[in-house]
Amino acid sequence: MWEFPLGMDQRKEPKYIHGYHEVEQERLREQAKVIENKIYDFIHFNEQKHILELGSGVGAQTEILLRRYPHLQITGVEYEPRQIQKAEQNMAKLGYGLEKVRFLQQDATKLDLPGKYDGAFVCWVLEHVQQPVKILHSMKPFLSRGAKIILTEVFNATFYTYPVRQEVVTYWKIYNDYQVSIGGDPQVGARLGDLLDEAGYQNIELRSGGFHLDSRDQHEKKLVFNYWKNLMSSGAPALLEEKLLNEEEVAAMQVAMDELRDLSHSIFYYRFIQATAYV
Repeated sequence: MWEFPLGMDQRKEPKYIHGYHEVEQERLREQAKVIENKIYDFIHFNEQKHILELGSGVGAQTEILLRRYPHLQITGVEYEPRQIQKAEQNMAKLGYGLEKVRFLQQDATKLDLPGKYDGAFVCWVLEHVQQPVKILHSMKPFLSRGAKIILTEVFNATFYTYPVRQEVVTYWKIYNDYQVSIGGDPQVGARLGDLLDEAGYQNIELRSGGFHLDSRDQHEKKLVFNYWKNLMSSGAPALLEEKLLNEEEVAAMQVAMDELRDLSHSIFYYRFIQATAYV
């Protein structure tokens, strides 16, 4: 899902399934708003003051954190300079200065931060990296004793629609297989507990969140089908470039998702995994 390829410095040009073009940068912000309530009903930073956000991207989640917790100061770490430039523009438009948020360009497997933090936030990041536990180790020295960390990650094997449309199933398999081929893990959410335990974090709690939408809520179902079609489409440029799909197959997936969206008895199902842990 969705921000940047942290920790892939061993590649000369890290591949990122979503790309960094402007349309994708705007999608990240819209996506964050669509699923905000589903994500943030498990996130509480009431007692934290200065948190570290790994994979801050264009600031899509940063903006929500500052709106929900206006007392916070946030340091965002991002690998891709183009994302930082966009994030700084977005924060400036919202009126946030350096006293509230700053972004650092670093590889999250080799962090070198200016201080310590009493909280950390990682959302849709570990799916894009080869060694997620290395990132969890890397940030630990910069978290104060008792610091609270919250992670949200994908579990893409749970995606299901009714009726089943082969155009969607085929596209989703190719999408996820490609993410694996470039060093990511589209099922990493299922591993969060073990990864945190291996990195030495304490009091680990896991939760499954997501969507199970049917005929009882047509409005939200249409909204989520549109959101998911845009998510899947964000990988199309990379899949086309790699010749894993052709234009007709991309269009077929998009048409199928639109038809499912407009079908009154269709079903959308997906689960993500969230974890809370402490230093």
